[in-house]
Amino acid sequence: MLLLTPLVFATLTSIASAARLTVSIPSSPPLLPNPASLAPSTHAILLGPPGTRYSAPLRRDNTFAFPDLEEASYLLTIQSRDYFFPPLRVDVTKAADGTQEQTIAAWQTFRGNEWSNKGPQYGSGKGTLNIQVSPSSQKDFYQHRGGFDIMSFVKSPMILMGLVSVVFIFGMPYIMDNMDPEMKEEMAEMQKKGPLSGSNGAASQIQNFDMAGWLAGKGSGAESGGTVKKR
Repeated sequence: MLLLTPLVFATLTSIASAARLTVSIPSSPPLLPNPASLAPSTHAILLGPPGTRYSAPLRRDNTFAFPDLEEASYLLTIQSRDYFFPPLRVDVTKAADGTQEQTIAAWQTFRGNEWSNKGPQYGSGKGTLNIQVSPSSQKDFYQHRGGFDIMSFVKSPMILMGLVSVVFIFGMPYIMDNMDPEMKEEMAEMQKKGPLSGSNGAASQIQNFDMAGWLAGKGSGAESGGTVKKR
């Protein structure tokens, strides 16, 4: 019996000095005004060194409890059906003063970044740490169908192009009828001098183009009456 006493004492001492982490979900309106509305499947997971994994279900007081944590660095994640929670880094180390109590601290961490990149600290303590973690956003798996909006319909590029075309088609004759006579004459002269008007205009040349003669090898010299030398 005397041989078992030191072993039992060492075991009780290690249990008493083990770190304890308690994570609570506070009320955070308007995102989560009532933490009791969380799904019963909500749970928290602590991932440590290879082979070390702790899981805690959501208790009635909206908390997760992790007793007897070993000295290590952990990743704390809260799995919820309806909400996203920020991941945390939890470090359990020996106390600097040499006592048997362990020091436990928690920081926000960021996925895809180095493990040493710490965010805001959530708290620290000796032996026991109580922290609060609020959800960052709500999960939405469905896309809500938007109703008909007359303004978004009118702002569509295709509708705007159609409206401009309608204005030009029905508005230009009215504008031309009510235009100043002098301006009408100036526009008529500009149309006559334009590259697409007149007998020498591009439109007239394209219209009178002789495709068969061009394919037969007739050039401008043959058309003007010149002789074509044959070899």
